[in-house]
Amino acid sequence: MSLFFYNTAIFFYTFVIRIAAWGGHSKAQKWRHGRQRIFQQLNSTFANNTAPVVWVHCASLGEFEQGRPLIEALKKQHPHFKILLTFFSPSGYEVRKNYTDADWVFYLPLDTKKNALRFISIVRPQQVIFVKYEFWYHYLTTLQQQQIPTYLISASFRPNQAFFKWYGAFFRQMLFCFKTIFVQNQASLDLLHQLNYQTAYVAGDTRLDRVLKIRAQAPPLPIIEAFCSNNRCLVAGSTWTSDEQILAKVLQTLPNQKLIIAPHQINEKHLKEIERLFDFTTCIRYSSAVSNSQLDEFSVLIIDNIGMLSSIYAYAHIAYIGGGFGAGIHNILEAAVFEIPVLFGPNHHKFQEAKDLIAIGVGFEIKQAQTAINCIHQIQSKETTSAIQQQAQLYFQQNSGASDLILQHINITL
Repeated sequence: MSLFFYNTAIFFYTFVIRIAAWGGHSKAQKWRHGRQRIFQQLNSTFANNTAPVVWVHCASLGEFEQGRPLIEALKKQHPHFKILLTFFSPSGYEVRKNYTDADWVFYLPLDTKKNALRFISIVRPQQVIFVKYEFWYHYLTTLQQQQIPTYLISASFRPNQAFFKWYGAFFRQMLFCFKTIFVQNQASLDLLHQLNYQTAYVAGDTRLDRVLKIRAQAPPLPIIEAFCSNNRCLVAGSTWTSDEQILAKVLQTLPNQKLIIAPHQINEKHLKEIERLFDFTTCIRYSSAVSNSQLDEFSVLIIDNIGMLSSIYAYAHIAYIGGGFGAGIHNILEAAVFEIPVLFGPNHHKFQEAKDLIAIGVGFEIKQAQTAINCIHQIQSKETTSAIQQQAQLYFQQNSGASDLILQHINITL
């Protein structure tokens, strides 16, 4: 890809977003509305700022969870620095626009040369941290030209990516704009070395630090405890319809199994679809469970809010993570940190943590309902449960600490 084609792609992307927003697509409307008058807002915000700025950019909510431990560590060690957090996607910005450990939260203006120059001249960052998959040509080259140290953290590379293809010179140029790249695994480091990129380090995944903190701070949930009522409970997080169809078949075969479902989408239409799927048993929504004193009589609890899931896993004997029959699995680490077996669909090969957990016998690939049923039967013994607990505990002990390692390198230039 040449710069001309890149700029053309950016132009058409903007055009498509505008058409979608005009047609009523809510996410496109938020994307477009959030960037209107953004430079006026930035000018007003930064006009009188005299503190040094660290700019952290995340594509969306998942990347934010990887960047969050580093943001909090930076804030703790360098309270005189200001943190600017930017998002590309509304699904990240809308959820975290009031995040208290960032001094400012903005959408990232579209990646054009003019926008990049203008944004960086207003913000004047001393350090820049991009999280995982974000590669914006004009921002990166402008930062490099202005000699502003820029880092990529929690990166994961695969041989089939454009960086490593014969036609990938344009993409490789963006890689070399980073002062340092912190990767999740040795395979990613080896790929960078093949390109003669030398300032890369295996730091691991910062999400492990985040989920360990979540576990330590998980609050008691009386409603969840009352629902489980000392029964074995399967917690299914971030599920889609394909996941819920499998779970319905599982519950029909395992009638004594309690099930908590936290769907990825909690609109009324989807909630009613879930209720229809489980009309063979007793089902209640969390919003209704608040005023119900007989929760132990229900078999299925549907979480119809956002923000509880990571703490609910504390009550699970088994976790099922959605997305593996679609675009890819959601966060499996926030379940595995509670040292329980984690089930997920076959589309997990882009996720290093899934490979790791399968290798140590904590993660299990599910291809259909019968696979899930067989797996649940096999891992219910006391011996198997104990072995999984020990392996999960060891995994987090050995692989946490990425945030501290990254911060040690960044501190050199702060």
